[in-house]
Order: sequence, then structure tokens, then C-alpha cells
Amino acid sequence: MADRRRLHVLEMQTQFGMGGISRHVLALSDWMRAEGHRVTLGGTSAAWAGPETDSDFLVLPTKFVSADGGRGAARRVASVLTSAWMLRRWLVANPVDLIHAHESAPALVANLARAGLGVPLAVTYHGSEPERIASFGATARRADLVITPSHRSGEDLVTVGQVPRDKLKVLGLGVAPQPDVPDAERRALRARLLGSGDRLVITVARLMPQKGVDVLIEAVARMVPTHPGWRFAVAGDGVDEAMLKALARERGVDKHMIFLGRVSQPHLYLSASDLFLLTSRWEALPFTIVEAFRAGIPAVATACSGVVELIDDDVGAVVPIGDVDAIAGAVTRILTDDPLRARMAAAALERSKLDRFDPDWVHRQFEETYYRLADRA
Repeated sequence: MADRRRLHVLEMQTQFGMGGISRHVLALSDWMRAEGHRVTLGGTSAAWAGPETDSDFLVLPTKFVSADGGRGAARRVASVLTSAWMLRRWLVANPVDLIHAHESAPALVANLARAGLGVPLAVTYHGSEPERIASFGATARRADLVITPSHRSGEDLVTVGQVPRDKLKVLGLGVAPQPDVPDAERRALRARLLGSGDRLVITVARLMPQKGVDVLIEAVARMVPTHPGWRFAVAGDGVDEAMLKALARERGVDKHMIFLGRVSQPHLYLSASDLFLLTSRWEALPFTIVEAFRAGIPAVATACSGVVELIDDDVGAVVPIGDVDAIAGAVTRILTDDPLRARMAAAALERSKLDRFDPDWVHRQFEETYYRLADRA
């Protein structure tokens, strides 16, 4: 690093709330700063980052550009213009080597703000519902580089989003190694979650439509009549919490499902479990699957983009999106065969050690990409 210039990168996000995107942005930013670069975070402050926690934070109303901001179309357009005006003023006073926007709302704002300033723009696609791919592509095509963590997502961007293949780059997500869990702590948590049960399945996900926890509940309803000793824990909170708890009661599985809410040590819950289950409707490359591997447990997940690049028959099972019977069947096959589950667990732990999951290796690929993009300007 001594013979290379320090970069100033603006990392933009819609809002810095809980979730995999924020974790990726903050981990990458911390690594870049440790390497001597300057990183400014830009977007709407939330639980995980803001001017109170980060001295180099640019507050922008990007949350209200997104449909999730809860505003109508006219007010969203006004938020785009306001955010772009604020960002442009900041860019004139604070020249940067490049902007890296995560998702379409900040990319739209950044593209307007950088007009005529010669600032390169990269945008990362972190996955979306299929009907949004085309509109994301329309925004992404205006950037200098489009990044996604999954080869499947990359193909979607090319074929559906019409992103030129020579603008596309697949870069994975680094997942930090998990702290060691004392065996006594793990056993105590497992006993508490199991109660009188004998198998524990963990899901780590926000309680929102994307994650398909309603599908999970239906799968649990298929399994518990023949396996009353199985318990299913869901770690995460979100807008659908009340609805999902009501659905679990309605389907008669509330005694078999535990809604843990937000947990500060997901690795502890993973290490106490027998199997990881993710029933998402869409993903790009879920952090949580690699975290399950690092905890030494197999994974069953729906076939969303990058999921199929992580899981095969050696470490678990991939099932069709929304297929309750297939989900229940895969979980049952693994949980009722102890030797199979043990082989999968050992293979999952071994797979977690690959370079493509190592934060230092992954983040260095981002640094090299940033240098190449900055040198184009």
C-alpha cells in the first residue's frame, strides 16, 4: 500500500438499517479504512450507522427515494432531486475517487449528482424480486460498473436487465469468522430452545415478505404431526412480525416455533442448532448460509440466485422456491439420518474455509476494482 495512492470512496446505501447489505457495506468500509483509504458513508442513518456513530457520514434522504420509504411517487421524485442536489454540493466541496452505490435508489441519486464532475460510479445489485430486475437494469446501465455477488444474479442482469456484459463484475461477500462458542454456553442455549424437543432448526432472517417465513410456517405445519419433537427458531425482527406470529398460531405450530426477535449473537444460535433453513423468495448471496457453514451445520434453502452457488448435496439441499412439500422433505431427510447430517456438517465446515468467503481476500478484490475504476476517470 505504501507505493499506491490512498483512495477516497463514497459508499452509498438507501439506509443503514439491520441486514446483509449494511453488514457488507460496513465490513468493506472498515477494511478499506484499515488499509489507509478514506471512506465516507452516504445515505439515511438508521440502527447500524449514522453521524452519531461515524464521523465521516453524509446524511441524505435516500430512504424516501425507495418505495420502502412509504411516500407516493411525487414525493419520491422530490426526494430524488433533493438528495441529488445535496450530494452534488458535497461532491464539489469533497472530491472523491469514486462512488459505490448499493442498490438502485442511491445509484439513481448518485448518477444525477455526478453529472459533469467525472466521478466514476459503481452500483451493486444485492438481489430483488424478479419483477424489479428490469427497472434495476435501467438504472444500473448508467453506471460505469455493475457489481453483484452471484453469477446467477449477473445472468439475470444481462438477460433481463439488459446490462452490458462488459460492465458487469461478480464479486463475492466476505463473511467474518465466527467467535468460538464455549460448549457450556452452547449446550445451555440448545436446552432452552429445545425444551422437551429433540431436534432444532434455525432460521436467521428479517421478518418481511422476501424471506418467506410464511412458507416456513407452512412447512413446519407439514412436519410436526409426524415429528412432534422438532423445534424451529426464527432469529430476526421486521414489519411482518405480528402477522407471522398470528399465522403460526392459526396453523397450530406456535408451540413448535420460537420467534427470538433480533439477536446480537446469531453465531451462538447457529452453533446450538442441527440445521439451518432459509425459505426466501429472492436473494443474491445470503450471508447467513456461510455463517451456518462456519457453525458446522448443514443448510436447506430455496433456489434463489446465489443460493445454488453455495449449497449442493454435500452440505445440504436446495429446494424450489415456495415448494412446501420439497422443503419439508429435505429437512426430514437430513434430520432423520444422523450419519448423513454429520457428513454434511463436516463438509459445510470445510467449505466455509474457502478463499471466496474470506473477508480479507474478498475486500482486496474490491480494492483492486476500485483502483481500476478510479484510474478510468
